[in-house]
Amino acid sequence: MPTFSLTSTHAAVSPGENIQFSCTTPKPRCKANAEFQLFRNGSSVSSKKHESSVNFSFVNVDVSHEGSYSCRYSYQNNIKSPLSNTVFITVVNLQQPSISQSAPDGGFHVGPQGPVITRSHGFTIICSTQSQFPGGSFHLFRGSSITRTESAVSRSASFFFPEADFSHEGNYSCVYEVIVSSRSFRSSASELLLITIIVNLQQPQYFHSAPEWMG
Repeated sequence: MPTFSLTSTHAAVSPGENIQFSCTTPKPRCKANAEFQLFRNGSSVSSKKHESSVNFSFVNVDVSHEGSYSCRYSYQNNIKSPLSNTVFITVVNLQQPSISQSAPDGGFHVGPQGPVITRSHGFTIICSTQSQFPGGSFHLFRGSSITRTESAVSRSASFFFPEADFSHEGNYSCVYEVIVSSRSFRSSASELLLITIIVNLQQPQYFHSAPEWMG
């Protein structure tokens, strides 16, 4: 059985990164080239010849490279070695999350640029993502700074603001973060959600009284 190992840094990668494997014979024949084959999910995807060891590399990986890899070698007499141990590669392709807003007490309306919240009313910002790589967290950004973090529950997280104030105004966005194989991955940011806070002024009352001389 050949020795098979991952020589790149991580078994969990983002699209666009590189992966590399090494396949080595236990007892190479003197001056005889062996043909090494790399398998992904049981199908041959690459082959090379060398006396004792080869490296298989993939650059700019995408989700099609995810799977279980192994190797074996053979000589001209077509006697094939057993398959090696397997190495599983995960390609973490996080989708852009979505962002939305609700105000159950009715203290908002939709303006030309986004939600307009009445001061002192409660509102909620909701972040959600597709059902992939569960167990992560959502970061809520206002501008370029993280303002809150919540664990994802059923692919979403809710950020509640009990009393809207002018300090809550700004552009909000969501980023989903998850740890896979001891490595942290972050999605791209959601679209921006502009929150505007207004004061609900009371309608003035008008009183009329006649001058005293008219009495």
